[in-house]
Amino acid sequence: MFASELAYSATQGELWVGSHILHLDASHGEQSVIACGAAALFAKLSAVSPEINVQHVFLWQTSTRSEMEYNLEHVKAKMAMLAGTAADEHHEQFAGIEVLAKQIATARGLVVSAPMWNFAVPYVVKQYFDCVLHPGLTFRESTSGPVGLLGGGRPLVVLTSSGGAATKDYLTPWLLDVGAMAGFDRPKVVSAASLVSRDRETVKEAFRQQAEAAAAHLSLCQFDRSAYKPESHELSASCGHEELRSWLESSGGLSLDCLDCLEAAHVNGELFLAAGDADWRDEELGLEEADIARLQELQKLFLELVRQHDE
Repeated sequence: MFASELAYSATQGELWVGSHILHLDASHGEQSVIACGAAALFAKLSAVSPEINVQHVFLWQTSTRSEMEYNLEHVKAKMAMLAGTAADEHHEQFAGIEVLAKQIATARGLVVSAPMWNFAVPYVVKQYFDCVLHPGLTFRESTSGPVGLLGGGRPLVVLTSSGGAATKDYLTPWLLDVGAMAGFDRPKVVSAASLVSRDRETVKEAFRQQAEAAAAHLSLCQFDRSAYKPESHELSASCGHEELRSWLESSGGLSLDCLDCLEAAHVNGELFLAAGDADWRDEELGLEEADIARLQELQKLFLELVRQHDE
């Protein structure tokens, strides 16, 4: 769709998949069914991985809503940047958007707490994603559609509820689609419907248990890898396929299927550097678009680190 893309003007160096979980919270308050479920989920995560870094964004908070302001001036700035005609004021206009976009683009996992409003999401959730989803900031275009800027394979947990029976649901498919755009394409949905006609405490307890179980979906046992920033001092173009896999895995953003496939093919440092777009798209590898996009990002980084090693 986009012939060009934005770039982080306020960020220097490479972006990394970090160790933080981003929690986008549009719940109705601390005693709501969704909020109680979220509390149980994060309590479980904290018990399993006390080093976890959860970045909580309460979308109803006044200061947060002011940061999510996205109006026609932002649209004009974006169009100018995409066209390559941006002035300093255009970049200044977009600086706050970059901060929000980077937070989600580099998250290791995403949790969205959002009740159903009129079969869809509360407007603050839509406003947030309108602010952060931009080509070059959170996603890239591919032949099969948008893929996460730092690749895919990252987990998404959606916590949602509805007062009625939710016979129509535009909330869940929409959240799964926009989450996948940013690289969170491993979804887990915990939902509760017909709250007005059920015993609230019974619903709360059932929802709390399901949300707590969903903590395992975030795979936090992997969070002890130096925030997914790979160690570079031992990297060289002559590294073997096992060492390369270890580096790729620590970099984050690649699916387990992709890592297993590269290891089975004995892709070592030299082969990794030499691979082109056609190689990654070879049918025998069978790689997904999100993994291909992330591999191409990591090739550039690997080359830079190898050069530093050889100096």
